[in-house]
Formats: sequence, structure tokens, C-alpha cells
Amino acid sequence: MNRKKDSFLSNLLFKDYRFIFTLWIVTSVTCGILKYFGGTYNNYRILRNVFWHARHQLPLYDVYPKEYFGVSHYGVFFSALIAPFSVLPNIFGIVLWVTANAWLLYYAIRKLPVSRNKHLFIYLLCIFELYNSLASQQFYVGMAALIILSYHLIEQKKEFFAAFFIMLGTFTSGYGVIGLAFLPFSKNKKRLIFSCLFWGLLMFLLPMSYTSNEYVWTQYYSWLKELISENNLNMFARYHNISLLGMVRKISGSGTYSDLWLAIPGIILFILPFCRIKQYRSKSFRMMMLASSLLFIVLFSTFSESGSYIIAMIAVTLWYINTPSRSSSFNMTLLIFAFFLTGLSSSDMFPPEIRRSFIFPFALKSLPCIIIWFKICYELCFLNFCLKEGIPQKEESPQMISNHNNEIDIVLPCYNPTANWPELIHDKMNQMNLYFPDKLFHLIVVNDGSSLRMSENEIGRFKTLLPNAQLISYLENRGKGYALRKGMENSCSSMAIYTNWNFPYDLESMKSIIKKLEEGYDVVVGARNNDYYHHAGLDLFRWFVSIFSWLLNWIVLGIRINDTQGGLTGMSRKGKEILLRTKINQFLFDTEFIYLASKNPEIYLCETQANLHEGKKFVFNGIKVLSRKITNFVRIAHR
Repeated sequence: MNRKKDSFLSNLLFKDYRFIFTLWIVTSVTCGILKYFGGTYNNYRILRNVFWHARHQLPLYDVYPKEYFGVSHYGVFFSALIAPFSVLPNIFGIVLWVTANAWLLYYAIRKLPVSRNKHLFIYLLCIFELYNSLASQQFYVGMAALIILSYHLIEQKKEFFAAFFIMLGTFTSGYGVIGLAFLPFSKNKKRLIFSCLFWGLLMFLLPMSYTSNEYVWTQYYSWLKELISENNLNMFARYHNISLLGMVRKISGSGTYSDLWLAIPGIILFILPFCRIKQYRSKSFRMMMLASSLLFIVLFSTFSESGSYIIAMIAVTLWYINTPSRSSSFNMTLLIFAFFLTGLSSSDMFPPEIRRSFIFPFALKSLPCIIIWFKICYELCFLNFCLKEGIPQKEESPQMISNHNNEIDIVLPCYNPTANWPELIHDKMNQMNLYFPDKLFHLIVVNDGSSLRMSENEIGRFKTLLPNAQLISYLENRGKGYALRKGMENSCSSMAIYTNWNFPYDLESMKSIIKKLEEGYDVVVGARNNDYYHHAGLDLFRWFVSIFSWLLNWIVLGIRINDTQGGLTGMSRKGKEILLRTKINQFLFDTEFIYLASKNPEIYLCETQANLHEGKKFVFNGIKVLSRKITNFVRIAHR
């Protein structure tokens, strides 16, 4: 019993999103309360007054010693972002401000395409740096979230919303412009560029609605002057310029050279991996570019301070979980080095004498991140990320590609078939072999717990007619979705097609599916043509149900496939992986499959016209089935 209890507590504490989310929120609320009652929230005073100064059209970058110490370094648009917090009493404003930042970063990390354990690894390893950054009350936590969300939305082919976060980060502190580095990964580059122009113009004009045109123009000019001036002041600043630039500057003690001598080689090194276009297919490669981008803006900025290293620590964790390097012990050593020197050097865990004499004067907090960034650049330039993920190289010869693609698995779920089902399947396979002489078909038939016409005699006849076919049987009827997953678990070819056991579609439809798979699509859906709906004899109610289901798929699920339940679909290995992640056993299993495929940015999905044999129709099964479909649709929408 104690062992079970310990296991439960372990899973709850370290493998449950709810616990981690609670931990992050409690950390942020505690931080805000401590800062308020300790009277150490000067930075929040600066931030909240950006709105009030803009509202009264006062200079944003002047000194206001009666209100706070220091000067704002945020853009004019930041006044709109901070406005909801500025109108609240300080105690509520600061707590909500740091909590909102923590929640946004939690949400952004959750959107990264990694497993649950890797999510939790990122959350737990960054918790100390999260508190440190929230304690500064700056926008670094939120900025990390904006950059990650811009990357995520580009991956999801949602360039319009990605541009919003890129411009939001750019117009608040300038760091967000690094989101444009993900432009090469976009499937619609023009849309991303024009969306950036749209949101940029909107964010430039918005402050004019509560200030004036002249005020906004003059403050943006003053912002630029302030950034240039502060850049010079930060050269040897004790708590700023904690970066690669700052470490070299402070260790050398020289103020005569220009930072461009370091920045230009750094920019070149950062850009070089983008030349490896063939590696773009690798998710790990793109994630490593995200890590490189997050580190770059911290290591090559004189404005970097201790609180900005939440951005860098997230990058370190992304590197660790995505690197294709096999030097695991060295990678672990670097991770531990970063956790202690970068993550904990600003805390009381380090003796004050060490912090005052070495870490702050020489910007040593940046050292582990510098080493890791150079390692990332090397790996991005020289290692094969596609090989790690099993992605075939484009350099393969046409003969090699042909050898991969000439084998196709045909998966047929089968439940209570007609009496002549072995002969019918045998005849259909003979037709396919004659129609596709260059293909080698592997047949997988799944007996989905049939109670009729699956006697030993009939199964023996099937094995005699098709000795090389696989027949998978189980006693309980589980549904077509379950049967398909059982069949695909036994599929070994690079391509697979599933359809009904009686082959309702003509061979031309099968040819269209195969052609699209050979073109590189991962999921190809056979969509029944319009003739089916005209000649299927649908009454008004069934016609309404068909149209309504199409609208629900389009509006609620975002599926752009016209027919999700035709029963003829082809897929690559990646498509099979998606199918095996489905959970619905019966009605709408195919809708769930297409929904998951359409949401995966690495899956290429299309539809092709499918023609039913003359006289073939799909039967409407009544209100009871419709209610079960509605239940399953709700399950899909909540995935």
C-alpha cells in the first residue's frame, strides 16, 4: 500500500500538469505579494506609469524621481499592454502582472510539440529562473512566451496570428523581432510578411487613440535615442550587459573596441544553419533553431540582465531535449552547469562574496549559455537531424525511392461479411494486381469480432485463396476504428490504404490515392464526388445532416476536407503514427484521424476524388447512431 501511495504522489508531483501549473501560479502570486509588502517593486512602478505618462502625454523616457528610480525602456505601445494593470491598486496590479506573465509562458511552453515528460522537464528546470525573472517585475517572462507562441503558430500554419505576437514583442521591447527568424519555416511567407505589416501599423497607430499623433512620433524617436544612450551606459554596468558581449567586455576591461566585432560574427553564425534547407523537415532542427534564437537575443544584447535569463534557460532545456548529439554525459554536464551557474547564481544559494567578486563583475551567469549556444550552432551546421528522426534523405536515387514505394499495405476491417467474402476479396486483389503490375500489395484483414460467416471453414477458404494475407481476429466486436488500429499495428510498408472489405470504390480512385502518396502526402482522403449525393437517394433530413456535419467540421474542428467519412484513405508512415493515436472505436473515428492530421504541422494532408462502384451506397443508421456520432464529435472537439 505504501509503495502504491508513493507512486501516486510521485506521479502527482512530477508527472501531472495540474501540479506544475499550480506550482507556477503559486510561485508568481507569492513573488508579487512579497515584492509589494517588501516595498521592492520599483520596476513595476516604472511599468505602470508608462500608461499614465502616455495618457497625460508626458515624456516616457525622462527621469521621475518622485515616482520611481530609473527610466523606462519600453516602447509607446507598451502603454496599451500595461493599461489593465495600471488602473488597479498596486497590490492587485503587481500580483496580476507577474501572474499573467507566468500563465502566458506556461501556456506557450505547453504548446511546444514535445511529450508530457519533456514539458514537465522544462517547467521544473526553469522554476528558479522563473521566480528570479518575476522578481524583477520586467516583461522578460512574457517576452519568452511571445517568441515561443510566434514559433508555434508558424508551425501550425497560422501566420496571421504568429505575426501578431512577433509585432507585439517588437513594439514593446524590440526582442520580439527575433520571431522573424522563423520566416523560412513558414508555408505562407507572403502572408506572414503582410500580416506583420498589418499588425505593425495597427500597433503603431493604437496609442494615438488616447494620446496624439505628434506625441507618438516624438516618443518613438525618444525611445530610439534612449536605447542608443543606454547601450553605451551598459558597457560595464554591474547588473546589465550580462551577455557574451558583456562577459568579453568586463573580463577584458577594454572600452575602446566596438561590440560589432563580436556581434557581426555572431549574426553570421546564427544565420548559417538556415542554409541547410533539407534539414527543415526535421522537427528537432526547427526546435533547435528556436533555442538558438532565444539564446541569441540574450547573449548579444547589452540590455540583458539577470531577469532576462528565463529566456535563456528555456532555450537550454529545448537544446537538451532536441540535440541529436550522442555525447550524453557531456550534454548532461553542460545542463547541470547551466542549472547551477545560470539558474542559481543570482540566488542566496551562492555565497554573497562569490556573487559580488566574480559572478556579477564578469557576467559569469552567461558563461554556460555561451558554451551551449556555440554547441547548438555547431550541431545545427553539421549534424543530421533528419537521420535522428528517421526522415529519408532527398538525395536518394529514383531506384531507391521506387523500392520504398512499390510495397503497399491494404487494411480491410471486416464485420459480419456476406457469405462469399473470401472469394470477393480474392477477386478484388487479383484486379488490383493486374491494374498495378509495379506494386506489391500486402493484405491485412481484421475480423472485428464477427458473429456471422466467420466459421473455421470460411477462414480456411480465405487462407487457401490468399495464403500470404494476414487475418487478425478477436472475439468481441470493438468497432471499425479499433479494427483499423489493430490492422495498422501490423502494417510494415511505407504506404498503407484502408477501405471497406467489399472494396466499394473503383480502381481509378485507388490509383489517385497511391499517386498522391507517391507525391509526398502523408494522409490522402478519398472524398465521394457530387454524383454520390445526387444519386444516393438522400431525403431532406439526411441531406441536412450531411451539410450540418460538414459545417461543424469546418467551423469547430477547422477541417478543410469535404468528406471525412468516405471510407477510403491512404497514409505514409507518419500518417500511420497519427492513426494509431486515435481513441474513438466506432463512429467518427475517421473524422478524429483527419482532425489530428490537420492539426499536425508536419503532416501533409489532401483529398482526392473517389468514385463508388455503380449501385454502391452508404446506409444511414438512424437517430441512435446519430446521437452516438454527436457524442464522439464532442470528444474530438475536446482533444
